[in-house]
This record gives sequence, C-alpha cells and structure tokens, in this order.
Amino acid sequence: MGKLKEVLAFVNNKGGVGKTTTVQSVAAGILRLNKKAKVLCIDLDPQGNMSFLMGWEKVKANYSPALTVADALRDGSNNSLPVYKKSDRWYYVPASSLLNSIDPDLHRQMQSKLVLCQLFGNEFTDMSGDFNEGPRWISEAFDYVLIDCAPSLSELTYNALGASTGVIIPVQLEGLSVSGIGKILKACKDVRKMLNPDLEVRGLLLAMADERTNMTKDMVKYLRDTYDEIVFDTRIRRCVKVAEAQLQLRNIFEYAPYCTAGIDYEAFVKELKKTYKA
Repeated sequence: MGKLKEVLAFVNNKGGVGKTTTVQSVAAGILRLNKKAKVLCIDLDPQGNMSFLMGWEKVKANYSPALTVADALRDGSNNSLPVYKKSDRWYYVPASSLLNSIDPDLHRQMQSKLVLCQLFGNEFTDMSGDFNEGPRWISEAFDYVLIDCAPSLSELTYNALGASTGVIIPVQLEGLSVSGIGKILKACKDVRKMLNPDLEVRGLLLAMADERTNMTKDMVKYLRDTYDEIVFDTRIRRCVKVAEAQLQLRNIFEYAPYCTAGIDYEAFVKELKKTYKA
C-alpha cells in the first residue's frame, strides 16, 4: 500500500451529527500529533460542508476548470481525483452539487460501488502544483485519507466503504442519530463480504455530549449496552468554540486547542491510532 496507513470513511445516515466537524478535527489532530504526516480529505457530501471548511468557496474561482470529485466519478477508472492544497501537509478533494445526480453515472460503470477505489489506483491531478517532483498516487503521497460521506446509504457512501480500511460512525447524543446504526453496520458487513474484505468498523464516536443531562446519560448507557465492543471510550463534549472556529474557517486546534472539544478530539485521535492495523 506504500506509505498510506488508513482510509477512513465517516458515515451516518442522519444529518447534523457532527460528521463533518469530526472529519475536520481528526485531520487537524493527526497533523498536530504527527509532524510528518500528509492528510487528504475527500468530500462525498453534495452539501459540500467539508469543502467549505477547507476554503473551497474562496479559491475555486482561481481554477479553470474548477474540478471536483464529481468530475472524477463521472468517468471512473479513466479519470483522476483533483487534489487541492488547504495548508501545509493538508489536502482535499472538493464536492459539488452535481453529486446529487451522480448515481446514473455510477450505475453505467461496471463496478458502480468501486469507482472511487479504482480512482485510488490512478494518478491524481495535482491542482496546486505541490507534487511536481513527488508521487501522484494516493497510496504513495498521503498517510491518511478521510472521507466525509453524505448523510445517507447512497451509492456514494457505498463507494466510500468500498475504498476504505475503516469506518467511523459519529453519533450525536440526542435526537434520532442512533436509529440508523444497525443499517450502517449491516451495510459495512455486506461490503466486507462482497466488495472490500479489508473494511473494518473502527467504532462509534459519541459526539455533542452534555454530561449534565439525563438524555446524554441514557443514550450513553443504551449505546454501551447495545454496541459496547465498538464504542470509543472518548466522548466529544458539546462546545461552542467549535462553531466559533468554523465561522472563521479554522479548526478547533487553531482556534481553541485547550477547550473541551479540543482536548476531546486530541484524545480521540490518540485512541483511534490504537485501532490501526499497522
């Protein structure tokens, strides 16, 4: 696999569970703790929230054409992923609203759930000119790939599962975010059996926790009773600093590294590292 250690898909078929925040914070946490790592974030959510946090809206006018992941997926194995630079050692593949109508393009291809995986085998398009003298294969250029999935078990999400080594399921400790966990786990099992035997469920990350409320306590108990073996020990406490940071297009470690969320996300990245195969 070259230098690539992990491809992690962040999946929940409910919106508003802190999925994109988790992708951003885990990427920033990896870079904070590993000064040599290079991280690539891929946005597979048509809403493009992760792309927005990467600063895509500010820079896309500088590129003609401004290629996105949708352009690559349309042509599948004959195309390449457009990789842009966010900051030192941090790169991303932006989303587009065209992902809303991408399913027919995927279905026209021979292995519709493995298109992204096939793209990983192609040279990527270096949009920022950072890899003129280096490798242009995902497995050689990056240490970690983090995929922000759409809030549904769509063909796009199956593509993420088909290309990943691990799945993280962010679960908001309120509302209905726990109701689809069983479906996600079944989808992972099916993908592992039919498409990608390397796929493993890394665990459930309990987010937006307010330890003072009975709802949080009750939901933590339910999740531990039901899914104990795959629930991460770290919980991400609710913290207003996260929203404040994102309003400035900054991650939590840039904005307030020692707030509760910063402390929790750093602890989570350390815990996550223990689940790696290598």
